[in-house]
Amino acid sequence: MIRRHDHLSLLWELPLGVVSFLFNKTVKAIMRGLLRSHENRRRGQDCRWQPVSTEFLSKPFALPLVMTAGPRWNTHALIATLAPVRVNKVLEIDAGAADRSARTWTVVVCTHPDRRTVTSVGSLLSPFPDDKARIDLPAGTYWLGLRYYHWNRNAELPAVRADGQEVAKSTTIPEDVNGFYRVLTQRSSFFYVALHYYVFVLLLRRRWFRASFVEREFLPLSNPETEFYFDALRKGEALQLHIAPEALDRWDVLLTVYDKSSFPTDSVQVKQPHYEFVASEGDRTCLIRVLRRVPGQEEYRRSWVEAVVSEHS
Repeated sequence: MIRRHDHLSLLWELPLGVVSFLFNKTVKAIMRGLLRSHENRRRGQDCRWQPVSTEFLSKPFALPLVMTAGPRWNTHALIATLAPVRVNKVLEIDAGAADRSARTWTVVVCTHPDRRTVTSVGSLLSPFPDDKARIDLPAGTYWLGLRYYHWNRNAELPAVRADGQEVAKSTTIPEDVNGFYRVLTQRSSFFYVALHYYVFVLLLRRRWFRASFVEREFLPLSNPETEFYFDALRKGEALQLHIAPEALDRWDVLLTVYDKSSFPTDSVQVKQPHYEFVASEGDRTCLIRVLRRVPGQEEYRRSWVEAVVSEHS
C-alpha cells in the first residue's frame, strides 16, 4: 500500500535504520562474547532447563541477551532453553512428559553457539516408542529451544539424555511463568529502540530487500509446523486478517504486536474468519504465527490467511 508521508519520511528513517542495524550487530556480537565467557566459567557444571520467566529476566544481562538472540517474543508459548548439550550420536527427550504437559509442543535443536537449526521434534510426531523422542545427531554441541502451547497447570519440562547419559532432569514449571509479559514494556528504553528501530524500517521497505534477508532479520527460529506472516503498521493503520475455515479448523492463528523496541504490546489468538487490529497508540510491527494444532497430512496453503494493511477509517 502507499502510505501517507512515505517519501518525506525516507529522509530520516533510512539513515536511522542503518545506524540501528549497525548498533544491533555490534551489541549482538558483544552479548555472544559475554555468553561464551559465562559458559566457559560454567564448564563442568550441571546443565539444566532455563524457562524464560521473571526470575530469569531479573538476572544481569539476561534481557539484552534475549533482545539480541531471540527478540520476537512468542507470547503464546511457554519457552525454555537448554545449552550447551554435547552429543556424540543420540539425543533423547522424554516426549511422554511433554505430551502430558501441553496440547502442542515442539523442541528445536540448533547448533551452539551460532543457532543454526538442525532439526525439531514435537507433539505432531507422536506417538514415540517408549515415550522417548530419539534424534540421531552428528557429534557436536547443541542448543535446545522448547515451546509449550496450551500447557497444563502441572506442566513439567522433560528430562534429556545424550548418548545414554542424563544431561537435564525433569523440571517443574514456575507458577505464572509468563507473568513477566504484564510488565515487560516497562523495561523499554532508548537502548532497545536503537537496537530494533531498523526492523520497523526494514518491514516498511521490505520490497526493496531480498525476502531471505528480511525473514532472517525478523522471524524467529524456523519450525516446520509453523507458517509466518508479518508487516509494519504506522500509527493509525489497521491490520486486517481474513482466515479461511480450513485454517481455523486445524491450525492456531496467533497474533503478536510489537512496539519499536520489539517489546510485545498486544497478543491474541484469532478464532474468527475476520479480525482487525488498529495501531492506535503508535507505530508497530506484527507477527502472525499459524501453528498446526492436530496431526495431519494435508499441506498448508498460504492463501488460507490474508493479512492486509490499510488506513483505518
